[in-house]
Amino acid sequence: MSRGAHAAHADRSARTAPSLTFLNAVRAELCKALSLKSTYVLLIINALLLPAGSALLAWAMSFVMSIDPQTGEFLDTPQPVAESFMWSSAAGFVPTCLLVTGIFGVMAVSVEYSSSTIQSSLVANPRRVMFLNAKTLVTAALAFVSSLIGLLLAWAAAYALLSPGGLTPLTDNERALPWVSILGGALLLTAMAVLGVGLGGLCRSTMGGVFALVGLLIIAPSALSMASLAGDRFAWLQSVARCLPDQAASNVLTAGVDVVVSSSSTNVSIDVGSADAIAETTVAATPETSGLFEPTWWQSGLILLAWVVVAYAIGAIVVRRSDVK
Repeated sequence: MSRGAHAAHADRSARTAPSLTFLNAVRAELCKALSLKSTYVLLIINALLLPAGSALLAWAMSFVMSIDPQTGEFLDTPQPVAESFMWSSAAGFVPTCLLVTGIFGVMAVSVEYSSSTIQSSLVANPRRVMFLNAKTLVTAALAFVSSLIGLLLAWAAAYALLSPGGLTPLTDNERALPWVSILGGALLLTAMAVLGVGLGGLCRSTMGGVFALVGLLIIAPSALSMASLAGDRFAWLQSVARCLPDQAASNVLTAGVDVVVSSSSTNVSIDVGSADAIAETTVAATPETSGLFEPTWWQSGLILLAWVVVAYAIGAIVVRRSDVK
């Protein structure tokens, strides 16, 4: 074959070769994500832990409402439960599962660095920002599907356990609670997966990314809460703690409604009693909080979004500029 024929053949091959597009990058990242065993393990844990936690909270409340508070004997007909509690118990383990989806996001990036497949990935797609954006989109989509399935199962479990005793309807200021508990909870877990991608890109190791995530979700809130109890001089630390992702997500799930159920990454508790008694106990157990920053539920959502944007932006900068070795 002549030199001109070779040139013509190369030109035709260049024209017919598939171009590097974002859609192709997404397809490649989806194939890689579905080929990892950790993807299935973490997403299944997330989808099962949500209904398991919801069933635990709902069962505890149904047990309490079936006992006469005066005599301590079981009632023939359980007392009705507020529907707002049903929705809150459905999303009761979302703060706990933030750690699961966060680890999923970290491992989506760190596995490539630990296995050295990042080199072949960047050879196939040298546009590093496109590569990370495609990986983030796939990670977020998988986390959202898993979380939505888990929350729908959690709603079904809570309803099955609480409906036999009757449910009092939602009030006007509680109408947003179903949407925030199910759709909002799934979005919160998805946001934490994106934050995990940012931490994975920043640390580029599974151990470092997971440790940073644990420090952000568990260690930092616990340390700030303990330090704020040391005296009135340190009460301002409560404002800082309320701006951390864990407490911000918990505040978003309330949708501005006072619900007597709480869940965090470290504990789960149910408070039963009158609203006045709960308020008096809270005031007596905490230091002076006047003048402290107490974000509303939607402000907490913006705070969490800021955490996600900053973490992802830093991770993207590190992935773009740093050497893969």
